[in-house]
Amino acid sequence: MTRPLFRRTGFAFPGPALLLLLWSLLPGFLPTASAATGDGNPSDTNIVYVGRWDKSVANAYKSYWSGAYFRVNFTGTSVRLRLAAAAHLHFSIDGRPDVDLPGATGTVNLTPTPLAAGVHTLRVAVHSEFDVMQFQGLVLDAGATTQAPAARAHRIEFIGDSITAGCCALSEWALSDYAWRVGEILNADHTQIAYSGICLQNGVKCSSPNSLGMSQQYFKLQTVDYPSSPAWDFSRYQPDAVVINLGTNDHNFGVSDATFQATYTTFLQDLRARYPSAWLFAVRPFGGYKAASTVAAVNTRISAGDTRLAYVDTTGWVTVGTSDYSPNDNLHPSDSGHVKIANLLAPFIAKTVRWDVPFSDDFTDGNANGWQTYGGAWSVSSGKLTVAANPGAKAVAYGPQFSNFTYDADVSPGATGNAGLVFRASRLAIGPDAYQGYYAGINANTVVLGRADGGWTVLSAVAIPTSTNPTRHLRVVAVGSSLKVYVDDMVTPRISVTDATFVSGAVGVRTFEAQATFDNLSVRAPSRFESSFQGYFIRHQDSRGKISNFISPAEDAEWRLVPGLANASAISIESVNYPGYYLRHRDGQIWMDANNGTALFQADATWWKRAGLADSTRISFETYNFPGSYMRHRGGLLYSEPISTSLDRSDATFREY
Repeated sequence: MTRPLFRRTGFAFPGPALLLLLWSLLPGFLPTASAATGDGNPSDTNIVYVGRWDKSVANAYKSYWSGAYFRVNFTGTSVRLRLAAAAHLHFSIDGRPDVDLPGATGTVNLTPTPLAAGVHTLRVAVHSEFDVMQFQGLVLDAGATTQAPAARAHRIEFIGDSITAGCCALSEWALSDYAWRVGEILNADHTQIAYSGICLQNGVKCSSPNSLGMSQQYFKLQTVDYPSSPAWDFSRYQPDAVVINLGTNDHNFGVSDATFQATYTTFLQDLRARYPSAWLFAVRPFGGYKAASTVAAVNTRISAGDTRLAYVDTTGWVTVGTSDYSPNDNLHPSDSGHVKIANLLAPFIAKTVRWDVPFSDDFTDGNANGWQTYGGAWSVSSGKLTVAANPGAKAVAYGPQFSNFTYDADVSPGATGNAGLVFRASRLAIGPDAYQGYYAGINANTVVLGRADGGWTVLSAVAIPTSTNPTRHLRVVAVGSSLKVYVDDMVTPRISVTDATFVSGAVGVRTFEAQATFDNLSVRAPSRFESSFQGYFIRHQDSRGKISNFISPAEDAEWRLVPGLANASAISIESVNYPGYYLRHRDGQIWMDANNGTALFQADATWWKRAGLADSTRISFETYNFPGSYMRHRGGLLYSEPISTSLDRSDATFREY
């Protein structure tokens, strides 16, 4: 990967910004109300700095590395940005598309057309790792102030080379990169500690300016352009997840597999020392380079006791020679390639770190704690979440992120308008369509499913019978691109469509000109079962039950636990992406077969869920009709066998996620 030429493009200032986006705040940076000055100077504690910033000079904070940004809310109708030196930046006001600012310097008017009076949001980001934002503050209207954004629940750090930095032909560089996109999909703050052309291995001059490798420079404040950079202060923030994508340049510049593996192993150990609680994700480089060495390094650390470490097998995610890659470039994915990568990586992260834990709220506690609202007057009354009529009020559960799930709620839409459920939602703001995600809503005689992305697209609208009961039960089942909506009848969906625009995000409720109430909300993600080999999950492939650390599509390793087909006191394990197909034993082997309705099949597909044979905090599955035989893995395949040895017990014990 060669260091790219730095190209500037023209820009146009935006028109009036009318949407309100309550951007979130990294929890580690939450200011106290008494400390917030609100004046827009660099030290204003309402301003959230994300990434690595040098704050040693009080009147000019400096950003380093790709995709660094700050976020802040402000009042009034205008805002200007003060910069000490030129840099290529992007900014977004009220969640609108980013505006390109090449060569921005001095005082830059971000609102030549005044905004509507009120509270607005601002995010300013650097274009690439070669840009340093020297931020001197904001200039606001007379009497206007800054405000702190609402908190975000998660934060992710990405470590890599040009592919993670945003090189080389991406439309908005760092902001078009898979790393930025994953952070946005998961409603997480995100940092890109990445540099074009860099190797993991130190002392090897790859395509970056010198021989400083990421194994050394990651621990510095500044990029390799600053060989004498001071160390980074890791107490500034602690990410929940760290994604490492390195190895392509090491391959291209002759670093041996053994050396790379040893360096990667040490790098993972050093990361763990800085981030004791974070999940670490070692990504197979998209071209497959150094994949075996990466797996070996991960396994070494797992054997050493690291229980929050996973290998991400990206085989087949993007394909060279297609639109997944930039023209005449077999190393750097295109904009559309990065979108594909992000749509696969985001749910993998969310599921692994369990940001899709079961969620429910029946509001019997009399409050809406844990909800963030976007427009509308919300309250809890008589054990229900209530909102007055509003053109597009939304309330979203804080924290959980779901990709595949079953979402249930009791909804009373009122006499006018409609009300319902939002899901796979991100980039939420005030306004009826000011979010990215899906909405399933009802009124007295219609159910509608659509998607929003600053505008509204109807996917399906179907008439439903009227009811004398003002409260309707609404259910959404989302599995991959399959979206189903049920109203009252939980057997037959009223709507069943296929749409793959959004893959993961928040869940919540929404109304449009309806005085509505919501109650008994619950979201359940499918179960996954990890074997005694960390990172290896029960999955089906060609109908055979097996364990694997390569799960594509992800739904092949997701299951619904339902009442046992032969005995409702036991369980059956139903495939998520093949409804009506169950794990059953047949001639001592485990297969995923369709329920044929026979007594034999129902017995073979019924299991007793027992305390784990090797670890009572986990689970084991005993066959219903062959007591003493358990589901176990052997040689990567699943069998039903009697258990006698300690190895048998270990292989028959699983962790449910």
